[in-house]
Amino acid sequence: MSHTQNYQEWRHHIQPFLNSKLEEFHSLGLKRLTMNELWTFIEETMEKKDKSLKLHEFVNHVMGLSVNDYMNKLRKDMFKGSASFLEENLPGLNNPAE
Repeated sequence: MSHTQNYQEWRHHIQPFLNSKLEEFHSLGLKRLTMNELWTFIEETMEKKDKSLKLHEFVNHVMGLSVNDYMNKLRKDMFKGSASFLEENLPGLNNPAE
């Protein structure tokens, strides 16, 4: 069984923790963040981990995530999007000799 499947199974079990984390993010200004967006963010952070976690370690990871972590992710995504937008719309940007 893959780690993602474990996380999906655990999602139901840790719902109170997820609700608490979502409320925390809402109280700190991210009022439009949905539960699905939060879950996607959590899954993305787990991709960087190279070991399987036990349930309590996973909950600890979730509860340790901060608004700053989420904003850093958004910022990186924004820059990636900006870079690809520039590459698509300004083809001579990378090869000025063209």
